[in-house]
Amino acid sequence: MSFVIFLGLGFGVIAWGLKAQEEIAQLSAVILGAILLMWGLCLTPQKFLLVTEILTVIMVFRGCIRCWGCDQ
Repeated sequence: MSFVIFLGLGFGVIAWGLKAQEEIAQLSAVILGAILLMWGLCLTPQKFLLVTEILTVIMVFRGCIRCWGCDQ
């Protein structure tokens, strides 16, 4: 059950980062959240792995796209 803690922290950090106003805070939060999510994915049992991978890709992709939009 420790994978739930890491996944929750990862999703929480990414959500906090998306609400931050500064670009450096957003980028660092998405990177830290991605690390926590990867750690949680390593600990996830096989039957939950596909669902958690899909949620992880959606959260990280959303953060990356938002950061790319700042350059325009």
